[in-house]
Amino acid sequence: MLHSISDVWYNLDDMAFISLLILVFSQLANEVILLEIIRKAEIFDADVVASLILETGRSFLPLLFGPYVKLILGRLVKTPGTVFSFDSAYVLEIDEGKVVGIIVMFDGKTIRKRALKTAFALFQLMGFEFFRRLPIFRLVWRRNKIQNDEFYVSNVAVDKNYRGMGYGRKLMLFAEEVAKQKGFKKICLDVENTNIQAIELYKRLGYVGTRVNRINIKNVRFAFIRMEKILSS
Repeated sequence: MLHSISDVWYNLDDMAFISLLILVFSQLANEVILLEIIRKAEIFDADVVASLILETGRSFLPLLFGPYVKLILGRLVKTPGTVFSFDSAYVLEIDEGKVVGIIVMFDGKTIRKRALKTAFALFQLMGFEFFRRLPIFRLVWRRNKIQNDEFYVSNVAVDKNYRGMGYGRKLMLFAEEVAKQKGFKKICLDVENTNIQAIELYKRLGYVGTRVNRINIKNVRFAFIRMEKILSS
């Protein structure tokens, strides 16, 4: 059976319209599935927060804390008032409860109190091993000074399966909003000089490097770049 030219174009238009509808609904479905929220971390988030914190220092943190680093980080996250505590952490959650990113941040006014709380918790966890590692902890503390007027991002990490989707950027912009709401004019962080991808992200967001802190742990050298940003009102 022969079809007229108008019938052919009609059918093509129908097919194009159906394809367009499928594309639109697919996009809407993806947006629903990837609905995201940044919320305050809870104690039940401790394991995933600790795992992602470890990702921010895969080489550095095991040398700092020893072979039980993941256990130690988990306990520090669960302990209120430490530098890794859930009470200073936020999580980025998608897909009905899937945590794909975390950020730990606090203001410079609380760092001394947090450091003392962390030291006490570490002593409880490590016993006399804590005193053996105390020179290393003191070195890190001296090289990582934070001023009272600074808002500090201690750790930011995204699950390796969800990188490249803009979640790191969203977490950093969220941190800046929190800092501004608390009245801070400057936000800062330290990033390992080998983490080029993170450094480039911070540069795009307006952060500038101000100094390099070098630390030698068990003959392994690390260099951390302090990056800062002046926040607009």
